[in-house]
Amino acid sequence: MSLNKNKHLGDVLASHKMSHVDDLLTKYKKKRDEVKDALAEKFKDEIVARAINSGSYAKHDAVNIKYDLDLCQPFKRNSFDKLEDMADAVFNYFNEEYEDDDLVKYKTRKQRVSTGITFVVDGDEIQMDIVPGRELIKDDYVETNRLNLYVRPKLLQEASSTQTNIQKHIDLIKGKSDERNVIRLLKTWKVNKSKDRVKSFLVELITIRAFDNCSDIPTDQWGKLKMVMEYIRDNIKTIRLEDPANSNNVVSDTMTDSEKNNFSYDMELMLDHIEADADNLKIYFAVNDEFDTSDDGDKKAAALDIARSGVIQKPWCNN
Repeated sequence: MSLNKNKHLGDVLASHKMSHVDDLLTKYKKKRDEVKDALAEKFKDEIVARAINSGSYAKHDAVNIKYDLDLCQPFKRNSFDKLEDMADAVFNYFNEEYEDDDLVKYKTRKQRVSTGITFVVDGDEIQMDIVPGRELIKDDYVETNRLNLYVRPKLLQEASSTQTNIQKHIDLIKGKSDERNVIRLLKTWKVNKSKDRVKSFLVELITIRAFDNCSDIPTDQWGKLKMVMEYIRDNIKTIRLEDPANSNNVVSDTMTDSEKNNFSYDMELMLDHIEADADNLKIYFAVNDEFDTSDDGDKKAAALDIARSGVIQKPWCNN
């Protein structure tokens, strides 16, 4: 019997819901709020507003196998002489001053536009990125949400700055439930197949572009996913995807030509394999077994319980 693609994709989405990790999320949010409080106290004269939530959880397109509850801290235009000083001040605070028994000090790290910190709470590792940004113009942030970020040097790339608008990134996906579901499905593929060079922001932008450019959007989940995969296959090599908060930041340029070719080929290969055999959909878009609530998942869980108990029973029979 051929796989019901829409039911399977529904099971994939259901098993990757963030609600399955509520306990860990509660710990995350508690630490995030404590970090917000600490930033507000440490930099009370320099900040223009309390740190805001960012990352995939804030956009509501997170999956429970990899997600982030990151922060962006807006600073006043005149708070530091240089953007580098602002970035270093945040790093130095968490590396040298911030006190928390759960903080793993040696894992505090400088990243391109953020400071990364790590907590271990009840055995769970919690990673958080803190992005400091400075107003472009004095008293401008409250009206525009625009910020300048310091971009640290990397290999042959010199230090630079870039403009962003975290709220615009969040609003970009607001109210787009169909697009969010496709993004979440592609993220499960990305994580499970270790496609680290395919950035989540690029996946979001090209998915939205695919929906915007399609005049006849399918009504079923597989049809929508297939539409986006075909669009990526046919366009990723040449498409220009700009950051909606900064047209000078061309997100598609973060991939090399070789990486774009590979991304296109991945989509082509998956589409061909799924067309040849619908069961191949399970290979690329897998249910999270830990939270599988489908009929098959119930059977797997029951079989596992039986195996653990040492009781031998008759094989499962489909009614």
